[in-house]
Amino acid sequence: MLSLRDLVAARDLYHLHLMDKQHVVATAVGRYLIRKSEPWPTGKGDSVKHDTAMASQPVKEPRTLANSEVRPYSWPCVLVFVDEWVDLAQVGPDFDPTEFVPRTLNMPDGTRVPVCVVYAPPVEAPAFEPVSPRFPDQFIGGGYPIVTRVQQEERVASIGCLVTDGHDVYALTNRHVAGRPGEELFSVIGGERVRVGVSSDSQLTRKPFAEIYREWPGRNVYVNLDVGLVRIDDLSRWTAQVYGIGQLGRLADLSVDNISLRLIDAPVRAFGAASGPLSGQIAGLFYRYKSVGGMEYSADFLIGPRDTSTPLETRPGDSGTLWMLEDGDEPRPIALQWGGHQFVGPNGTRVSTYVLASCLSTICALLDVDVIRDWNIGMLDYWGAVGHYTIATAAIDRIDGKRFPRLKALMQANLSRVSFAAGTITKSSTAGLSKHAFVPLADVPDLAWKRGPHNRGAPEHPNHFADMDAHRAHGGSLLTLCHKDLDENVHVDVWRQYYDDVHDKSRGLLPFRVQQFYEGMVDELQKSKPSFKRFVCAAGILSHYVGDACQPLHISSWFDGDPNTQVPNPKAGNQNVPSTIALGAGVHAAYEDDMVNYHIGEISAFVRADTKPLPGAFTGGHGAAKTTVRLILHTFDAIKPKDIVAAYAEIQTQDPTPRDAADALWKRFGADTQAIIAAGARTLAAIWQSAWMEGGGESKAPANPTAFSEADLTKIYADRGFMPSMTIDHICDLISC
Repeated sequence: MLSLRDLVAARDLYHLHLMDKQHVVATAVGRYLIRKSEPWPTGKGDSVKHDTAMASQPVKEPRTLANSEVRPYSWPCVLVFVDEWVDLAQVGPDFDPTEFVPRTLNMPDGTRVPVCVVYAPPVEAPAFEPVSPRFPDQFIGGGYPIVTRVQQEERVASIGCLVTDGHDVYALTNRHVAGRPGEELFSVIGGERVRVGVSSDSQLTRKPFAEIYREWPGRNVYVNLDVGLVRIDDLSRWTAQVYGIGQLGRLADLSVDNISLRLIDAPVRAFGAASGPLSGQIAGLFYRYKSVGGMEYSADFLIGPRDTSTPLETRPGDSGTLWMLEDGDEPRPIALQWGGHQFVGPNGTRVSTYVLASCLSTICALLDVDVIRDWNIGMLDYWGAVGHYTIATAAIDRIDGKRFPRLKALMQANLSRVSFAAGTITKSSTAGLSKHAFVPLADVPDLAWKRGPHNRGAPEHPNHFADMDAHRAHGGSLLTLCHKDLDENVHVDVWRQYYDDVHDKSRGLLPFRVQQFYEGMVDELQKSKPSFKRFVCAAGILSHYVGDACQPLHISSWFDGDPNTQVPNPKAGNQNVPSTIALGAGVHAAYEDDMVNYHIGEISAFVRADTKPLPGAFTGGHGAAKTTVRLILHTFDAIKPKDIVAAYAEIQTQDPTPRDAADALWKRFGADTQAIIAAGARTLAAIWQSAWMEGGGESKAPANPTAFSEADLTKIYADRGFMPSMTIDHICDLISC
């Protein structure tokens, strides 16, 4: 029944007494940590019996942040961190008993506040491998690096987010990075070092605890803030989205009226400029970490790893990172990182870093600014958007700028027409685009040609897949045939016969759709006066189909469940609802929508860091079709659709939330999914380069291209005669067969 205020009051009353002990190094408030090795209670009152039993054991292992956890029955307490651990059974006659940390703190009103002692000896910070910060291609925003030069040395930190005072817009970061008012700050956008703004005179260093948390006890205590604002030069270069996170949700507005111990163990995530995607949980509140001149310094949040077996590898360069509270589907900004402490990891074998951060709502109140959530954000619909745009953006980055400088310049100039800036692609930033006048090209096939005013009807649908795994009595599946001989079996007539044999009514023609686009791009470039506008339009839209080729459920008859096993439909009884459905039905959306949406930060970072070589160059449309089938075969070998369906069917028995199902699928298939998406980006870049080389684009393209207008590109893809949609029975009217 103890409140957070009760804990703060007890800690404040006893803090000097505790810190006077030789081996106490810090304090915080939170919930009691139970050793993971200790059994869970099995009935009413067992937790009390269990605690007494453990206390009577001769020797207990030192309790650390790594070997203990908060459990549902963990009680409110004051956390006391010590650099030496002595068990009662080890105490000799010469030991000074006054050096022991008390088990409880007795308050004047009779309240008894438990104390949880945590072993946290001083350790050296681990030596991190140097990393190259992820600089933006087009828009800059939260999660990207910002650079300043201090005493002839460059300092790199993270941008937290955009804020405004109602007149000007600022980038939020740490004061120790922003520097003195008027200091210039830089970043690298599209490979060019540019000034992004100057440090504002609105800064925060520290504030008395009692001034921020009014009416709460906090004598001689400062809350460290370390906040700086950078007044932005050119707002058109910025986005309110955070790299790898997307559009921000509502601010987690905390104050003495609503902050509580429910925050302990709350899941949080971030994207650091140096470390990339970070996930953690709140380990403690009001962490007092040092004393200077009789004044104590505290951090609002102590954030630790979500899984103590996996360290939270935040590193230099992450200062200024914005942390988000995971509240359903909405990432709610809650804290700004400014420092970290290292603690002993599992079994003392390694060091775990814990983040020190300030409450963002406090920062906003003191600086009188508001978080901006809706500036320069993309608008898409569903996984197709998230996945296809991620592949398109990465492919532009993978173009060989030394061999094809004009191709790279052309596609980079039109990145915002083809896709979105890396790190700004998420589900929350992708809603409603199909209703807009212009659809960025990588998802035109889904958002313009399968729906909306430019709907092409039934012939477009089979262009997005190729079910190649159904077996027939003679000749095997298409997968078997293509593994055996690509040259012989990547032909329309072979595929038509296969579909006839297995009675496949959908008759997907994905590789031949890629062939159609490839031949169209080459034909355009070989004209005496090629239209690079039409080339970019085709190249951008082509990325959609290559993206489909690296998704396992687009190339299988198991695309949405086991076609051979029917189970009762839980929605049966509703009008027009069948009584049975395929086992694992819903897997398509759970894997391609939810799993990718929830983990796009990790996927995007992995794909951007990929350095594997591109597939070899080729000529001719048949070469494009074979290259696409190689990607399909690689995808199928990496992740079997049957395995996804089986895993999802098992997950369904636990009645999971969409997020739980997505996380379970990610744990099983996440690493391989990242790898096949990266392979898709490499394949797309290789197809672009081959078409460009075969068509002679490098000798004809302008050296300094500019972006084409949205209206002009819309006019091209709205024309039903542009790359017309055909079925496999008529595609040979348009391609070389």
